[in-house]
Amino acid sequence: IMLTTVAVNCTMRWWLWSTMLLPAAVVSMIVPPPAPLKNSYFAIRHGQSTANVANIISSDPLVGSTTHELTALGKEQAREAGEALWHELAKGGYGVEACTIYSSNFTRARETKDAAAFELMCERRSFPRIDRRRRRRQLATHVFDGPPVRLGLLEALRERNFGDLDGLNTGAYDVVWPRDLGDPTADADGVEPVAAVCARLLDMVTLLESRHTGEAIGLVSHADVLQIFQCWMGGVDVRTFSSYRFKNGEVRLCDAAASALPPPIPMVSQANTAA
Repeated sequence: IMLTTVAVNCTMRWWLWSTMLLPAAVVSMIVPPPAPLKNSYFAIRHGQSTANVANIISSDPLVGSTTHELTALGKEQAREAGEALWHELAKGGYGVEACTIYSSNFTRARETKDAAAFELMCERRSFPRIDRRRRRRQLATHVFDGPPVRLGLLEALRERNFGDLDGLNTGAYDVVWPRDLGDPTADADGVEPVAAVCARLLDMVTLLESRHTGEAIGLVSHADVLQIFQCWMGGVDVRTFSSYRFKNGEVRLCDAAASALPPPIPMVSQANTAA
């Protein structure tokens, strides 16, 4: 543990030095989100998956879309995410009928989306005259007394591609994140650059803004992608995204004011974190 801490601290000093040398043009090349936005966006991290428990990086779409499902704890976190989303919608003045939830096609994100949507549609405060058993039957038959939550998949929400590091221990993040802090275009080891993630998120928001108006959009995705998204949406330096860790099943509003951005936390080793 002592050696790991020393290694991370040395790496941190390196990226602080390299960040000072980074030309401002490299950061400013990242295109900001459209403004003003016509919709509200809520980021939702998937529940705990078997990959989290195994402490491995799972970013290959061919693997992640067929394996690494939610654990029992992850399913509970997904249900809690649905309840948390309901409260966020209520705070924003949105009814369930104004909500659409998208996810990446990775198994852990799809399962989280479905469980959260079910919890949202079963929420008695959304449909007080419909009990959970009746709503469950409606979900099975797709015949509803009240409007269902619309669901969809978006490729732009896929896990960040970690290239040659895919399948390795999560301790590999200890190498990637300091590089990100130094340069958002860094692509060593075949890792998808932060700037590239921002580019696909820009395409996604542009699409959603053309598709929806005055709605609440839930986005179920993965930690790095959501943290980059929240920083990018809030005008925060995207290189610092790793300081704003998403917990499994956590729900956050992502707006231009960065109103839901938590306090930054120091970088710590991600080896054997199971989260």
